[in-house]
Amino acid sequence: MRLIGFAVVLILTLAVPKTLAAQECPWRHALMPAGDDTKYYLLPRDDERTDCWSRGLQLAVADDTPRDDPSTDHPRPLAEEPQEPRRLLAALVISVDLAVSIAKATVPFEHVDFNVKSEGFFGPNTAHGGADKASHFADYVMLSKEFAFIFEKLGYSENASRWMGLGTAITGGLLNEVGDGLTKSGFSPEDLLMDALGAGTAALLSAARVDDLVGFRTSKMLKGHYGHDVFPMDLKLAGLARRFGLNVGPVRYLFFSVTYGVKDYVTGSTAAERQRQIGLEIGLNLEEILNDVGVRRDRWWGYALHVLGDNIRFPFAAVGFRYDLNHGKWHGPDNGNFP
Repeated sequence: MRLIGFAVVLILTLAVPKTLAAQECPWRHALMPAGDDTKYYLLPRDDERTDCWSRGLQLAVADDTPRDDPSTDHPRPLAEEPQEPRRLLAALVISVDLAVSIAKATVPFEHVDFNVKSEGFFGPNTAHGGADKASHFADYVMLSKEFAFIFEKLGYSENASRWMGLGTAITGGLLNEVGDGLTKSGFSPEDLLMDALGAGTAALLSAARVDDLVGFRTSKMLKGHYGHDVFPMDLKLAGLARRFGLNVGPVRYLFFSVTYGVKDYVTGSTAAERQRQIGLEIGLNLEEILNDVGVRRDRWWGYALHVLGDNIRFPFAAVGFRYDLNHGKWHGPDNGNFP
């Protein structure tokens, strides 16, 4: 399971002292107002997280007085030098993830000659009705996003971290499929494409600064069986309210989501039993709840909780209606996880 590899590198990263997570925001001490004519603003990103590496800094000077002019009583404040990237640890993180990615696809299985299997995408006659492809997409949204977060924690710039997270996720997905190609599972071009699309989507949302507004979550109910999994694309009502300057009260703790899931795509089931469901639902935004109760990503335990709460759709945390594409029928209200 690729998530095992991510857990390993997460432990490696969090176990190393003197990371950005363990420090105070350096600019809070390095940049102080020099006088009434100068103002400094600490501007959070749109998601308004309070940890250091998820904030941006803007320096606004009200007058035109050169800050390095010796005649002024207000010399330019000196910011701390940027943190030197921890390249060795970053290389270790990448290496461990890639090694786990290929090992998990080959070690537990009988080896055969390299083979390719075209599985299709979301058709009614595919093995899992497309739920496996939705899983690949959502998993790699999470992996790309969280690897980017770890690389930024290790001292890389936001842009470099985004590219490194994207590259690590896609390369791991490629090695995983190569490993599958050496087993009876076979190399799946469709799986690899969904991996790349998921990883790329995470990078695009981050670069466009809309990850506080739109997101994707994965679903991990039963390994190898997708009948109880629901994969949402979320509109984060907290982010929407912030963008319009609205106070929506407890509504900020909710998602409005479009979902995909399947039912009864198991061996021996008939076409009459199988369902491919597109849903509309309202669910709990655990990320916003964690932030508001003081659980932040700037501590190892808070980050561990956010990895779960931000990225996984838990059962019984949402309710909605679902349309069965195979039979043209609506179902619900229900939680979507169970028949």
